[in-house]
Amino acid sequence: MVTWGAKTTLGDQTLIDHVTEEYLNAVTLATGLVADLQVEIDNESGSVTNGVQISIYTTLDDSTETWSDRPFRRWVHFPDGIAMEIVPVIVAGVYKFRLGFLAVAATDDYTVGGDYRVRTA
Repeated sequence: MVTWGAKTTLGDQTLIDHVTEEYLNAVTLATGLVADLQVEIDNESGSVTNGVQISIYTTLDDSTETWSDRPFRRWVHFPDGIAMEIVPVIVAGVYKFRLGFLAVAATDDYTVGGDYRVRTA
């Protein structure tokens, strides 16, 4: 039987730009098999010219985290419009991870946040 943990926030809406990568809260899969995430991406600039780079970084550490220098996975999401969009993300096979966000160019600013559940059995 499949069971899921409680719905947990990845973090409040965080403003991102094209200069500094911003990170949401880390998720530990120590007792789980997979994390099902709903990432909220909201365009704040009034136009959709460029996308949002989403990266998944991993660590083997529990409290003193040493994050990977290169992402486990990276892609660019191109929003369909100026409204908030919920983007599904599935992460499995790692001990602990965090999501990093960066606007692809200076023309668009976004806020990002979201929620997740960890499969526990």
